[in-house]
Amino acid sequence: MNRKRIPRVALSGAVALLAACEHSPNPPIPEPPQQVETGSRFTLRTPLDFPAGSSELLFQNEQLVAAAKLSRDMPYCKLAPESGARGAIPPGTFTVGSVNYDEREVGPAGGMTRVTRIALTADASRQGYTLSCGWPAGAPARGFLTTEQIFDAIGGQFSMELLR
Repeated sequence: MNRKRIPRVALSGAVALLAACEHSPNPPIPEPPQQVETGSRFTLRTPLDFPAGSSELLFQNEQLVAAAKLSRDMPYCKLAPESGARGAIPPGTFTVGSVNYDEREVGPAGGMTRVTRIALTADASRQGYTLSCGWPAGAPARGFLTTEQIFDAIGGQFSMELLR
């Protein structure tokens, strides 16, 4: 065999091997978990009331929390009335009307990333609500919340009956 050919063959093989190992510098963002489906049910176990001047309720670690008390390292959920009208929310069952996902949401609590937005509807005599769950803005990058993480935020007040 020709001695000049051996280094060229070895070099070609090394280039081919390196090309096969090339990785994308930014891995793709994982898809939302889509574990909460339309038709699932959330049951409010205790009455809730919006504080004066607030248009949302915040939940984290199975507790109602003030925006200033949110832990930046834990997921949280916020509940807001669809009509904007605040007031007491009596215990009862809400059906998931729709679920959508967004990379970010801005709000009075400072914002949220990897947001799962759940439209909750009751009977025609009660208004609907939007439950948004995600990571506090500025938290390390993470994926969309799982149903377990959502429950860990709201479980003190709600139970969840999922279709899956």
